[in-house]
This record gives sequence, C-alpha cells and structure tokens, in this order.
Amino acid sequence: MSRSYQFGKHRPTGLIGRRDLGEQVVLGAGAALGIFVSFLFSGNTLISVAGLALPILLVLGVVYLPYRPKGTLQRRTVYRWWRIRRYHRRALARTGGVWVSPAVETGTRADGTPPDAALASPEGVAGMTWLPVTVRGEQAVIVLQPESGCVTATLEIASPGLGGKEVGEQQVALERWGELLDAFGNATDHPVKRLQVIARQMKSDPYAHQRFVGERDASAATDAVPDWLKDSYDVLTQAVSTSAEEHRYYITAHARFTRDLAADGAARGTGDEGIAAAMGAYLEELWARCEDADLSVVAPLDEARLTAFIRNSYDPDYPVWDTGLPRPHAFPRNIDVRPGTHVRSRAAGSTESWYHATAAVVAWPTTPVGPDFLGPLLIGMPDVIRTVAITQDLEPNDKAVERALAEDTNNQAEMIRSRQRGKTVDPRDLIAAAATGSRGLALASSGAAGSSVVGYVTVSARSAKELERVKRTTASRARSAHLRIEWLDLEHARAFFNTLPFAGGIK
Repeated sequence: MSRSYQFGKHRPTGLIGRRDLGEQVVLGAGAALGIFVSFLFSGNTLISVAGLALPILLVLGVVYLPYRPKGTLQRRTVYRWWRIRRYHRRALARTGGVWVSPAVETGTRADGTPPDAALASPEGVAGMTWLPVTVRGEQAVIVLQPESGCVTATLEIASPGLGGKEVGEQQVALERWGELLDAFGNATDHPVKRLQVIARQMKSDPYAHQRFVGERDASAATDAVPDWLKDSYDVLTQAVSTSAEEHRYYITAHARFTRDLAADGAARGTGDEGIAAAMGAYLEELWARCEDADLSVVAPLDEARLTAFIRNSYDPDYPVWDTGLPRPHAFPRNIDVRPGTHVRSRAAGSTESWYHATAAVVAWPTTPVGPDFLGPLLIGMPDVIRTVAITQDLEPNDKAVERALAEDTNNQAEMIRSRQRGKTVDPRDLIAAAATGSRGLALASSGAAGSSVVGYVTVSARSAKELERVKRTTASRARSAHLRIEWLDLEHARAFFNTLPFAGGIK
C-alpha cells in the first residue's frame, strides 16, 4: 500500500489577525495615530471622528488591499510591494538595470589568474570567495559568502530521482533521506544545518541522434560496412529512446559562520583556508551519508564544474559538461533586470537572449500526497528548461516538536474563533490542522529532526512570449503537484540566485 504524506499549514497568529510582525506594527501604529489625533481634536466632533477613522482606514488599505503595479503579474498589498519595489529601484540605480560582465575587458594577469575586477557578480548574487579543497581525492570548491555569513559546497548526484523509481523504492529512498537529515539536524554542535536539493533540466536536442545516424550513413567510412551490421544498427536506433530530457541532480551543504565552525577552521588552518578545510570535511561526511542513503555521488563540484553549472543556468546554450570555461566567465556578458516579469541574459558574441523567471512555492500540499507528488514539476514538462530547488533548514527534534505544538495551538485557536463567529471551518483547514498534529506526534515518537522547507522554480525560454507560455505550463503542473506558486515579479534577479547551488532563499 502506497504511503501518503501531509504538510501542515503554517498559520502564524498575532495580536491583530494572521499577520507578520511588520504588518502588526503598521496596524498598531495606525490605530495609535488615529486615537492620538482623535484625542487631540476632541473638542470638534467631526474632526475627531475623521482623525480617528482616516489613519485606521489608511493602514488597513496598506496591509489588506492588494493591487498589481504596471509591468507585473502578481497582486500584492502595498505593504508587500513596498520592500520589493525599493529593491528594484536600488537595483536600477546600481547598474542602470543592465549588468555588463567585466571579464572580457579585464582579461587575466601575467600568471594566468584573473584580477579581482573580473570576478564581479551580477545583480542579485552576493559577493563570494571560492577556495579549492580535496575531498576523497577529488577536487572540490568551497564557496565563502561573507555577506550572507555562510559557507557552501555541492555534490553532483547520479540519480533518476523519485520520478524514475517504483513506489516501494520511493518510500525506501525517502526513509533513507530522512535518516540523512536526522544525522545533521539532531547534531546540535554540527555547523551544517541546511541542505539544498537541485533538479536541473537542461536544453537538449531530441533529434540529435537521428542526425548522427544520417551523417553516419552518408559518411564514406561506412561504405564497406556489411549490410547485416547496418541493419542491426538501424534496429538498435529504433529501440533506443531519444527523449529530449537531460537531468542533473545536486545536493548543496550550507554551514553558517558559527563559533563551532570558526574553532574547527582554526584547528585545520588559518583564515579562509582553515574554514574551507573544515567545510571540506563536512562535505566528505555528506558524501558518506549520501552513499548510506543509496545516492550515488558523481563528484563534488570543483571550480570548473561550478562555473559551467552557473553559466548553463544563465545561458542554456552553454553545455554544462564543458568544464573549460574560466571562472570570470561564469556569468554571461549582459544580465538585464529592468523588466518586472523576467530577467534577460545574453552571452558574449551572441545576438540572442535568454529569458528567465523564478517562482516561489508559497503553499505546500494540505491534502495527503504520495512520495512522488513533485513528479509533474520534475518529469512532467519535457520541453521546459527549468531548475527546481528545495532547501531544508534543519532543527533538532525538541525544537521541532515545540514548533509543531505552537502551530497546532494556533490552528486550534483559529478554528475555535471561526466556530464562535458562526463561520463554517474550511475542510482544507481541518485536514491541515490534523496534519500538523500528526506531524508533532510523529516527531515526538520517532525522535527525528524537523525542518523548514522552501521551494523555488526557475524556467527559461528564448523569448518573452515563449516565457509566458512556459510560465502558464509551470503553474498548471504545479497545481497538479498540489502546490501553489507565485512568480516573484520585480525581484527575479535575486530569486534566480535561490536556484543556484548556494542554498539561498530561506531565512
């Protein structure tokens, strides 16, 4: 019998409804201002009533009234748009909206190393330091992100993913993955508390094999080949699947700059090199645990592999297996962040651009789903170039149980308030509340680590019109996976970073 999984509905409550802290402050400030103005003009009834009502109505509109600015597709409140539009204005002010890679002009030093100016990052990508280490005899690169206060490293996984497994294999794979998460989440002194899983489908040519067969038959080298050998090869080519899909899978380990990490780094070396050596040891531990979870590791990403991955993400025409690209050329020549609904990138020497858009998963399934519920997004769109990134922030069992209890209390209180007001409780809320309670019981009984999960999907297309079609297809497949996604208009540049192997996008 197939096992099902449920995601509880996170339902934060506050002093003034289900709002985050900033919204509660705005509502409280509006109410306080209205009361103050009303008291100040208490001698005049009309002005007093107007002074009380206007600030309250204004903040209610700011927090609750959604609208859609020009050049965007999403409807959000004024409060939500304010931060996003501020970021977009600052991005336009920094680069004029079009970032130009300095790698071509700066060139390289006499010793072959790139100058610091050649390593500039585009809008949305924080400054980084790449340091090489050796893990199990393989070269790997450790990425230090001082602005984000973290260190990351990535393994490439040879796996067909859950979508390519039978139901029984899917359940075993998930259980083993859970054991991997527990090993890191329940170790209170372990700096690695975040893991990111990336599924990347790249551009490929479904007719490449047929063209190769045609070129082979037309080649003079095959003139003397016996007919029986030609016939056997033709039969073989008809039996071989020529799918247009080409998938790559990656796991990124993320460690925060903590006292434990600093102490471990100081014991292994000095400065950044010590931190990199410590992270290399954590990457080796992740490698071993991936093998325990029946995940075959191809190799860690070294500088060449990571450069190729980043370049392929921005420029799908660049083959991800071509590792001869220097690091300064990891980013394409131009990245245009001016459009609100997408990011446009163009490689040097090319007149054509790629268009990218990123969506965040804002609601996970609140109904029971199978272990392959992400199948419609992972394998259900063979003609869409995309990256699906799932990041899990791990926490020890006791904290996870406390958080589950708090969420369950909030759910129960909300349903009681609804019944007292005579409002019928949404059946989906009942299912979500039951899922939250059952998750708390499962955590308490199993001792497993808990996690906060975020998901992002980046899609790419050759034109803005094609991108809109791809976005509609992606939204439809997300609904088939029982997910609700939201396109991150005006902030696609930094949202794109969340689907690169740097474990971003979660607080």
